Amino acid sequence: MNDFRQNFLAESINNLTILQRRLAEEFSDQLRREAFRTIHTIKGGAQTFGLENAARLAAGLEDVLSNNLNFTDRNLLLEGFGFLIAALRTNEAGAPANFIEKLQNAHQKAAKSDILLTKIPPEVFKNFSEQERSATVNALREGKNIYCAEAGFEAANFADRYRSLRKVLSEKSEILASLPSEKYKSEGKIGFRIFLASREPVENLQKSVTGHTIEISSHACTDSGSKDLYKMLSQIAAHAEKTAQDLGKQISITILSNDVTLSAAQTNAFFDILLQLVRNAVDHAIEKSGCIEIRFFEEPAGLYLSVGDDGSGINLQKVRARAVGKNLIPDDALLSEQEMLELIFVPELSTAAVVSEISGRGVGLDAVKSAVEKMNGKISVRNRKSNGAVFEIFVPRENN
Repeated sequence: MNDFRQNFLAESINNLTILQRRLAEEFSDQLRREAFRTIHTIKGGAQTFGLENAARLAAGLEDVLSNNLNFTDRNLLLEGFGFLIAALRTNEAGAPANFIEKLQNAHQKAAKSDILLTKIPPEVFKNFSEQERSATVNALREGKNIYCAEAGFEAANFADRYRSLRKVLSEKSEILASLPSEKYKSEGKIGFRIFLASREPVENLQKSVTGHTIEISSHACTDSGSKDLYKMLSQIAAHAEKTAQDLGKQISITILSNDVTLSAAQTNAFFDILLQLVRNAVDHAIEKSGCIEIRFFEEPAGLYLSVGDDGSGINLQKVRARAVGKNLIPDDALLSEQEMLELIFVPELSTAAVVSEISGRGVGLDAVKSAVEKMNGKISVRNRKSNGAVFEIFVPRENN
């Protein structure tokens, strides 16, 4: 048993030392995930071997690393890793109270909302993997510009040229995602759109890829100039956080949007729509803690809005039972999953257990649907395969 303990301590201290060195040089979401796994393992081992101070400190660091944070100041983690190494070397050592308070504040701050303005449209963003979406969100949090590189390759040497280009691009930027492109099809070339995150101006990136068939354009919108839009989204985020706090819950909310142009009437309508959907997610979907993501984009054909959460999803059997109880459908009605989901938009239908200031009166989602339809739009809802639900709204351009 003592050999296991010594091996655990030696390996943990070595891994923390490596993390300290890497963190001093750079920080990425990949490194955050690796650090989380390392700290999680150390926490479990410390608990097993009765190293209470180390286990307590590791739990605090784990809380901070569990969130997608913008670690512009790495000192907190570097300091924490140092305290944890000391705690592993002697269980008498522990982090001072003011440092534990810093960890707690950082964890609480991580639950606050992010309003990230970008020009990546939803039809493109939906093709990113979850890992690619997360990397994009983190890049925006860090204030990086998002670029799209359109590249064409001859079929004969495609693989080598593609690898060479990615290597060059990765020297000055972070590669977020690669998608097929039709741009060079007429020339008989294999085309790709490579999305990048970088603090370099687009001119510097373009100069770095001399010799490749590639065009790099800015898809960033770090300063949209749309103060009214930002103000509206900020109010929605603040209301969500306040509602969660009143209910004893903890949420993080991320809002992805481009520079949406709205009329006064549309601004009022979308504010009410977002307010109700967010309140619904906080009250119904999130149990103790969770995430809400809003996407609000202007497309060539109109406006796209989605509100998704990672909560419990919509309980179809509960919806059906409530609809039967209110004589909205017969007891033996054969409904598809989508038909049962659509029932939540029926007036006076609520699955809330009690009436509160937030929900339970059977009004809200029917009003959302009515507001969308007044703008000639459509709304749909679906349960996600993993967990949670997402509402999607599309409103055509007013002049269409």
